Amino acid sequence: MTFQKKLKQLQYEQRVKPDKILTMYLNTDRSDQDQQGGEWEIALKNGFNRLEQYLEASSTEELRNLQQIREKVEPYVLSMKRNLPRSIILFATADESLWEVFELQVPVDTYFFWEEQPMLDQLVALHENYPSTALVLMQQNQAKIIETSFGTLHNTETYEFDLDDENWRIHAGPQPSSISNGASATQQDHVDNRVKVHQQRWWKSFGSMLDQIAAKQNWERIMLVGDREGTDFLEESMNKKVHKKIQKNLLNENEHKVLKELVG
Repeated sequence: MTFQKKLKQLQYEQRVKPDKILTMYLNTDRSDQDQQGGEWEIALKNGFNRLEQYLEASSTEELRNLQQIREKVEPYVLSMKRNLPRSIILFATADESLWEVFELQVPVDTYFFWEEQPMLDQLVALHENYPSTALVLMQQNQAKIIETSFGTLHNTETYEFDLDDENWRIHAGPQPSSISNGASATQQDHVDNRVKVHQQRWWKSFGSMLDQIAAKQNWERIMLVGDREGTDFLEESMNKKVHKKIQKNLLNENEHKVLKELVG
């Protein structure tokens, strides 16, 4: 399910007390200087304690429901202790008719809410900053598509244009080598000439393919990364909007390094 569909469902969630909704934003970013001593565990306990103290004086039924949720949430979060994301956003009800969790690689401000509707402001703001994005890394007859949202790597596919049968193919296995590798100077001149003659045509076909993938995957943002000539021509070949073009050669870089450099 896409984020847009999840968000729409959450926007329509409504409960009547005592069956309220827990909204939890928990900062678990251990790279944060304020999180070096496991402060997130204290914040998790304190968040629930403060809500319980409030409900002890106002509603025994609501307190019971919150405690039922706490019995599920705390073990769930603590089970991730050795492999924590940078943040956890959770929406839950005692009857488990709502249990939606986002494990993100971007930090959040820690807040706990007990309301009749989920509190979505911070999640929506994060999505605006880190939407579903495709990073298209280009080099000669090769391309890599990195799909990301909320700073998380979701999928990577590498494509290579076959100069013999003139089709784009998904490349399985190790990173394909450059078309120049292993060629003599004379052979390389021949390949380079072939590349220059056909490059615009194959990027045009790749642009059509990208439009189809973008529609299927519901990308909200597309970034093209490569040389100026290639990115300009690919953009012209696409119907989908290109949000940014970056003149860098990052095709062979580690995907997480690329995300950190381009998305943050």
